[in-house]
Amino acid sequence: MNKCYFCKGKTKIKNLDVDFRWEGKLFVVKNVPVEICLQCGERYYSAIVSRKLDNLVKKQELSVFNWQQ
Repeated sequence: MNKCYFCKGKTKIKNLDVDFRWEGKLFVVKNVPVEICLQCGERYYSAIVSRKLDNLVKKQELSVFNWQQ
């Protein structure tokens, strides 16, 4: 993807800290490769990244992780 679905702005892959809730708990994963719109800030996660994030929090008791390739 090179254009934002919503605003048609350019997108770029950046490493960002991602926070989200899973089963009522807050998790933070640092340095996640996310495609982000440079105009509106919309984030896009690849299927591989989304699956890895889900698996990471399902297996851990910690709430802050560093992303590892």
